[in-house]
Amino acid sequence: MMHPLAMQRGPHNAITDVAGVRVGHATVIRGEGPLRVGEGPVRTGVTIVLPPGDLRAIYDGKFPAAAHVINGFGKALGLAQLMELGRLETPILLTSTLSIWRAADALLDHILESHPDIGVTTPTVNVVAGECNDGWLNDIRGRHVGPREVAAALAAAAGGPVAEGSVGAGTGMVCYGFKGGIGTASRVWASPLPEAGQTTITLGCLVLANFGRRRDLTIAGVPVGRLLTDPDEPAAPRPAQAGLPGAGGRPRDTGQRAATAGGARHQVAAESSCHGPGAGGPANASPGAGQDTGVATAAGRGGEPEAGTCGADGPPSGEGGSVVVILATDAPLTSRQLGRVARRAAAGLARTGTVYWHGSGDFVLAFSTARRHPPYLPDEGAYLNPFFEAAATVTEEAVIRALVAARPMTGRDGHHAPALPVAAVRRLLEERGVAWDYGPEPA
Repeated sequence: MMHPLAMQRGPHNAITDVAGVRVGHATVIRGEGPLRVGEGPVRTGVTIVLPPGDLRAIYDGKFPAAAHVINGFGKALGLAQLMELGRLETPILLTSTLSIWRAADALLDHILESHPDIGVTTPTVNVVAGECNDGWLNDIRGRHVGPREVAAALAAAAGGPVAEGSVGAGTGMVCYGFKGGIGTASRVWASPLPEAGQTTITLGCLVLANFGRRRDLTIAGVPVGRLLTDPDEPAAPRPAQAGLPGAGGRPRDTGQRAATAGGARHQVAAESSCHGPGAGGPANASPGAGQDTGVATAAGRGGEPEAGTCGADGPPSGEGGSVVVILATDAPLTSRQLGRVARRAAAGLARTGTVYWHGSGDFVLAFSTARRHPPYLPDEGAYLNPFFEAAATVTEEAVIRALVAARPMTGRDGHHAPALPVAAVRRLLEERGVAWDYGPEPA
């Protein structure tokens, strides 16, 4: 039997360790070279997190939920009603900033098709969606995520291992000046309730990481961003002519489009799949292989100019950016208690080095799958403190795992996001007697 205070990672170290929770990705990668608005290059996608049940059951049953806005520079949808009523009635959709309305509308189509009574004999539905700006690598104005990509992500949604890094909504994201994207982690511990017996509690996290300045990156308390070579030196855009090698010396493919779903690639057009210039392989390739060995560029979110970023002619400063954190648990928490847990995710983000810049949209969503009547967990430290600790821990770990999993990528106008040099980072930690403890290598 697990010790009451002991925490360990779940079987997959993923948000899907919460029973019934599923994740689906669809990735769109197409073209290279100079930006052609509406055409490409495209480095984007969509990720959907589903509570237990089909779309009709999710709406009918609803789930206790809460949201916390750390910094509100963002375009999230559905948070006002979620915070007012304390319940979630749709999957949570994540995508590129300017695609959020098209993608949410596509998800709404699926929900309405599943439930003909919505808006007729039952109330309307509150679609919940979050976004980050992938405009540094992606033709963001082209809004390349729509019904086809949302349908692919829904079809791919599954439990078990979750693809991390440059996949789904994380395809075009940059975190701490390195390639960022999707990360996930979980913790399991024994229930403290006397009548629980050997029942365990699980809290899982999924992040969309697209924030931070490189020099601020901190891992396990070590300021690795400052210790890596030339952490703030911007690099000129990579050459973008067709056929030239990208990062890792691989030839570049052009005019291709693919959807990645749950770690496997599926076509969404009659073209062959690709990993994009400099991608160095699939988004779920093992860390270390083909990664940059040093710091060459200083890329950030590619956010709005007022966020402290540079314009289109230079790399962003990293003082914009965004992050969306999703927390799920199987414990019987009220929406108010979930709000308290959600606020602790900010501690995990801070451990990685962020200070929540003016132009950074930083949002946390939390929900419980317990969906049962009282007794809920008492409002006592012995019961709730483990959730606070776990929320901070899994959020921090999920951000680091997004960095570890992501492959280097070159996008519009030759803009390049290098991979975190994992081997160099591990050496920095080992030299200081700090263990590398961020879970198994991403799938």
